Amino acid sequence: TGYESVCYNAFNLPPMEHYDYIIVGGGTAGCPLAATLSKHFKVLLLERGGLGKNGHNIEQQESFVSNLVHADDPDSPAQTFISEEGVVNARGRVLGGSSKINAGFYSRAGVGYVREAGWDEALVNRSYSWVERAVVSRPVLKQWQGAFRNGLCEGGVKPDNGFTLDHVEGTKIGGSTFDQFGRRHSSADLLQYANKDNLKVGLHATVHRILFHHPKQVQYRLQSSRRRAYGVEYTDAYGIIHRATLSTSKGEVIISSGALGSPQLLLLSGIGPAEQLDILGIP
Repeated sequence: TGYESVCYNAFNLPPMEHYDYIIVGGGTAGCPLAATLSKHFKVLLLERGGLGKNGHNIEQQESFVSNLVHADDPDSPAQTFISEEGVVNARGRVLGGSSKINAGFYSRAGVGYVREAGWDEALVNRSYSWVERAVVSRPVLKQWQGAFRNGLCEGGVKPDNGFTLDHVEGTKIGGSTFDQFGRRHSSADLLQYANKDNLKVGLHATVHRILFHHPKQVQYRLQSSRRRAYGVEYTDAYGIIHRATLSTSKGEVIISSGALGSPQLLLLSGIGPAEQLDILGIP
């Protein structure tokens, strides 16, 4: 795969390590972020899932539905959850995150969204190219997909834009993370761009807590009186506790655990609405 050489079962990681950057969550955001930062810094990427090779064929397009059906298996690359509205869904539990279990549709963000966010448009466009080289293909439409596209056009969803990766109004054929052979590509593929001397990926590593310094405990000067994260505490598949901490005051702990995992970890670490933390007994 080009990145497995930097992947380790968390059980084999030392009980204490130090890095410039610690990234929690090896999913759609965490993998490219780790690859980019490793160019100049020592990076630890922690993922609660594995490589997804325990009998679950997540690499092939025809296995897309079956993997979601078996999402409650203990070693499944997917995990089900139910929204507050009662809608059953699934999230990734594998290196690559939900980009390893989804339907594989790819599209760029709208120009208006990028501008509203205040991002550098030129940098965003260069980033698209960086991702698309490794992950995106032009899909070969199946018969039902062609019929669906024709139906949209006949129903007035126009114009017909043909194939494009841009976010446009009307009907279009977007990109796919499945290649011409039906093989899935995911954000994990972007780890091939990493400086492998600077990157370590810990698999089956469940982070339970972000470690914080109180301002009075910090030996270096802070820009504010807020607490500062200096590391994380995680367990491996055998329940053994490990710690990873930042090696310098300029380092960062980055939480990229998804829309569910990120707020959950913040709550477990004592960050969140006081009334919710009090109910859970979290100081």
